[in-house]
Amino acid sequence: MATAAKLITVAEFLERPEVPGGYEELRQGEIVMVAWPKHGHTSLQHRIRTLLERILDDSFVVDKEMAFRAHPEHEIRRADVGVIRLSRWDAAERDGYIAGAPEIVIEVESPSNTAREFREKEDLCLANGSISFWVVYPDLREVTVAYAEGSRTYREGDVIELRGLAEVRVAVEELLGPR
Repeated sequence: MATAAKLITVAEFLERPEVPGGYEELRQGEIVMVAWPKHGHTSLQHRIRTLLERILDDSFVVDKEMAFRAHPEHEIRRADVGVIRLSRWDAAERDGYIAGAPEIVIEVESPSNTAREFREKEDLCLANGSISFWVVYPDLREVTVAYAEGSRTYREGDVIELRGLAEVRVAVEELLGPR
């Protein structure tokens, strides 16, 4: 008879030493090792962050590798790019993490990602504070944006509206950059 693995709490997770060569996330009480992204991935994260910082006003914070606690006890995740209201950013404990998911979570596809992983994170984020969850597919030159009521895939020539945050739009080609 197999025994269930003990779930790791946030407190136990935070006692662990840092890991060289990557970072760990706490996913549903299990520790998952994540490799640091390569240059092309981080370049696209930087591009997205810079663009959103330019078009959003000062009432929002946009950051790469934004750490957050979607659930208080068994989850610490990172968004490739996160957008959060300044009031929520300022309310986070200095030695803690953002409570709940950022208003927008943006993930940039990389070879290690799976559709299942994206779907689970999408469900987690939308159930815990996100207005939208984006997956950017650089090779396909498209962005899938999920909302509570469904999702839509945007391609070059399309414009994505940042619903629920500001009356702001961003063109897919501006988000992805040159070919």
